[in-house]
Formats: sequence, structure tokens, C-alpha cells
Amino acid sequence: MRVIRVGSLFSGIGGIDLGFQQAGFDICWANEIDKDACKTYRKNFPNTFLMENDIRKICPTDLERPDVLVAGFPCQSFSVMGYQRGFNDSRGNLFFEIARFADALKPRAILLENVKNLVYHDNGKTFLVIYNTLAELGYTVKYKVMCPTEYANVPQYRKRIFIVAFLDSERCDKFIFPEPTELKREISDVLDRTVKHDDIYYYMRDNKCYKELNRKIPDKTGIYRIDDSGIAMRKWEICPTLKANMGTY
Repeated sequence: MRVIRVGSLFSGIGGIDLGFQQAGFDICWANEIDKDACKTYRKNFPNTFLMENDIRKICPTDLERPDVLVAGFPCQSFSVMGYQRGFNDSRGNLFFEIARFADALKPRAILLENVKNLVYHDNGKTFLVIYNTLAELGYTVKYKVMCPTEYANVPQYRKRIFIVAFLDSERCDKFIFPEPTELKREISDVLDRTVKHDDIYYYMRDNKCYKELNRKIPDKTGIYRIDDSGIAMRKWEICPTLKANMGTY
């Protein structure tokens, strides 16, 4: 039986790639521009050809044609936590690099992942461009917003849109997103608050944020996310979304 090959764009440290690898797929090549992410990716996937380069400088026809093209493309331009500049942001325009690869390589299937607000950004106009671009390349498209608490038994609230596209419309018709499942794990099953870790992971008493954080975090049963907009709390059962930098370069 032939192994199904995957080409990976915006690979990060290989989160999407790991899922495909665990399902028996072969990650034949990957691309990531962040040097630190590339260090980790190479540790995670020592046998994968990784291109540490700007995607705009890569010629797709120089690469092996994959069966599946995957990409968790930059979300800052579409996230509600960012400036939402969409295609007016250079990072938002990187979606069209995925389209360039798809047009040149014609993979049988495509999987894309991004923040849930991609569906609603600019009153749906942004997502319509993405949908129509894939359709114009000959792909039939399905999509769904999903959260790991409902599908992966992972106690983290992190809603994302998953877009699948197939050259064969019948294969797309047969594709079914998984049904929701009951969350049986809590964050307490993963983190142990009774264990003291290295000091580098804690604010010390002489830190200027220490008193402010203690004042704003009165409930010790919660788990918190701290960012520029303030302090968001979620009960101990589920971890809140961990955020990337949503500003400009």
C-alpha cells in the first residue's frame, strides 16, 4: 500500500504534521521561517526535509508533489485579538502563497487551519475570497469551527476553523468531520499545582507585576490568561486559549 505524502506550509514546530504522521502519512517536506521553531521542528521530525525560508522565495515545482497540502497559516490578521487588517496585512496575504503552491502542485487534498473569526472577518468577505480561490483552483470545499474540548478530549478552549478541500468532489462528499464527544479530562489531570517548578516560571515578589496580579486574581481555583487587554479567567477544569502576539512586526 502506497504511503500518502504530505507537504506542510507554515509548519511551526509541527503540530498539524504530527497528527498526520500518527495517522500513517509521510511528511515529505515542510516550510517554516521562524528559526527557533525550525530548531524544534527538526527535533520532532528529523527525517523530514525542512526549508527554513520565506515561503515567497520557494518555487513549488522544485518540490515533490504531495498528496495532501497542509497549512496553519498566520492568524494575526483575522483574530479578534489583533488589528483585523485581513488582506491589508502582509501576513494575511500569505494565504495566497498556499494557493500558489496548490495551483502548481495540485495536491489531491488540502487542510487549512486558522482562528474561528476567519469565518466572520469583514462580514464574511475574507472567507469568501479564500473559499472562492480554492474553488477556482478546482477544489470542492468543506469547513467547520471546532474546539478540542469537544473533539479531542483536550481540556483547552481553543476554537479553530478547519478547511478541507478535495480535487475529487465525490471524495469531498464522503468526508465527514468527527462528531462531538464528551470531555472526560480536566486541566487538573494535566497540571499539578502542588508541585513547585523552577523560579523562572513564576513572578517573584520584587517583580512590579506581582502585587497587581495578586490583586486581580483573588480566586485561586481558576486558571488565567494575562495579556494586554487584561486578565481573563476560566475555571480550573479548562485552560483558556494561549495567545500569540497579535500586533505588527
